[in-house]
Amino acid sequence: MSGALDFAGRTAIVTGATKGLGRAYAHWLAAHGCAVVVSNRKAPDGSSSARTVCEEIVAAGGRAVVHDGPVQTPEAAEEMVRIARQHFGTPDIFISNAGVQAFRDFGSVTLDEMNALLEINLHGVLVGLKAIWPAMAEAGYGRIVLTGSSAGLWGQVGSADYAASKAAMVGIARSLTIDVPTGADICVNVIAPAAYTPMSAGSIPAEWAGYASPDHVAPVVGWLCSDRCSTSGGIYHAGAGNVRRVQILEGPVHKLSEGDIDSVMRGLTAQPEWTSSFASGAEIMPELVKAMTA
Repeated sequence: MSGALDFAGRTAIVTGATKGLGRAYAHWLAAHGCAVVVSNRKAPDGSSSARTVCEEIVAAGGRAVVHDGPVQTPEAAEEMVRIARQHFGTPDIFISNAGVQAFRDFGSVTLDEMNALLEINLHGVLVGLKAIWPAMAEAGYGRIVLTGSSAGLWGQVGSADYAASKAAMVGIARSLTIDVPTGADICVNVIAPAAYTPMSAGSIPAEWAGYASPDHVAPVVGWLCSDRCSTSGGIYHAGAGNVRRVQILEGPVHKLSEGDIDSVMRGLTAQPEWTSSFASGAEIMPELVKAMTA
């Protein structure tokens, strides 16, 4: 099957959809015929932070509606589904993109600070999934994309809590893949995006905003949200117009009877793997990494 992806008749919920990656996903889906619930918590002044994106989509001829609410509350998550059904129908697509990041020394960061991050990045994902899952299971169809990170796969300095929250997306996606009701066409995948966004602006110089635009990640996420995607439990690393499939690999099995425990453990071999999120990104955004390390 070839040709442009068509989302006519489909309804998506995108959380964290007012800037950066979430905004790009919402615009991409709407441009391909999908109705979109643009979800985000309200701005600090109490105004709707999602309204601007919604108005942009409608002005371009798309269909979109606003959802204002914190992703981590069950009431807000249930409201997302109600809004989708009220305006467009049962949601077919859920992109869990809302999240926060903070670089801080593990020795000084407090448990309360880490819990506040995990409340959004981990609990918020589970709350959203609990709200959307019954609708998809009943309909027998759904596409779910969870936002992971190379930080959660390979580690990142000053990011233990953030990395933990993103690594959890892999376990959630692969467990839900097993839990799909018999006969249902529900796929759950993880995107590890590399892009210039308000969250990453402190790490990526502004002159690389175009090269690392979220618009280069959106087609990958869009495909994962389409009926062309039949894989589930996958991890996809994408950025700067590049994409690759991430794998979790195990080395060969060794018997403890092969020798003393020290020699057995020291003799274990691992498949080649990246040493950090920055090293992993060197192939996804090679020109940027080359410039930053020159």
